[in-house]
Amino acid sequence: MRIGKVTESVLKRSVLKILKDNSNKKSAVLSSDCAYSIDENKRGIVSAVSTFTADAEDGGYYAVYKAANNIFTAGAEPSMVVLNVLLDPETDESSLKEIIRDCKKAADELEIPVKGGHTEVTDALKRPVVSAYVTGVLNEDPYLSENKKSGIKSADEKDSFSIVMTKWTGVEGTAILAEKYKYKLLERLPGYMISESADFKRFLSIRKDAEIARENGALFLHDVSSGGIFAALWEIAEMAKSGLDVDLKAIPIRQETVEITNHLGVNPYQMLSGGSLIFLTDREDEIIQKLEEEGVAATVIGRTTSGNDRIIRNDGEVRFLDKPQADELVKN
Repeated sequence: MRIGKVTESVLKRSVLKILKDNSNKKSAVLSSDCAYSIDENKRGIVSAVSTFTADAEDGGYYAVYKAANNIFTAGAEPSMVVLNVLLDPETDESSLKEIIRDCKKAADELEIPVKGGHTEVTDALKRPVVSAYVTGVLNEDPYLSENKKSGIKSADEKDSFSIVMTKWTGVEGTAILAEKYKYKLLERLPGYMISESADFKRFLSIRKDAEIARENGALFLHDVSSGGIFAALWEIAEMAKSGLDVDLKAIPIRQETVEITNHLGVNPYQMLSGGSLIFLTDREDEIIQKLEEEGVAATVIGRTTSGNDRIIRNDGEVRFLDKPQADELVKN
């Protein structure tokens, strides 16, 4: 199979088909970013896992943020993180310490306690792999409103909703590329741009984005991550059972991302984009205003449609959105 997330067809055929009879119908693989269950006190328990596999520094840092962001989309606050660190035999102890420091740094920034984990050296790997498991608690079912909807066409008797995106495409990938290829990039780009790009990690959390969106009635919140905005658009359309009509030029992108991806031959629309949230709403002006009042950039990038077509427009050109592809960073 290809490197990266398994394809949608493989996921449906070899994963979802096996899990479909599970009594807990709501899980991350079925229709949301988090798995969900009810405890004996009728509280909602949400959990998410993120495994960072790209060949890059700070893998633990990114893994913790990704898992936490999944919890935020459900409207929950993370309660703990558990780590799983697998090391190849060539990894030394100092590298293990650095991985754990990166995980702890992210957890401290997010104010989530690290409660445990597992570390192991195995010859099954060629480089370290870090997984972060984050759990959170809610006092109500975060999917109650979604469960009432058979699809976006029936929601509130509307056929079309705005697709809103926060921040910019590819900021996570840009930070990783700026650190990994610093000296190659310095052959063409100024040092201040490389330093600024490496600091894009400060945009990784979607806690505020998700809180404001949920408080103002947004639907189908989804963090933009592996596979970039193109993958996220396909996935939110699957959640909403809708078509899409998206304007490529409306998708926000930083100039630093443009310069770095152009120089390295990377597609910024299919690249790790942690820190960005997409959601559906019919109150786009109100939500965008509230987000911007809190310092969160937000943009309408398209609309849902009642059909099945998922369209990307670029000036006069029209193309159909492909199923999620392998993330650009696994190719570099």
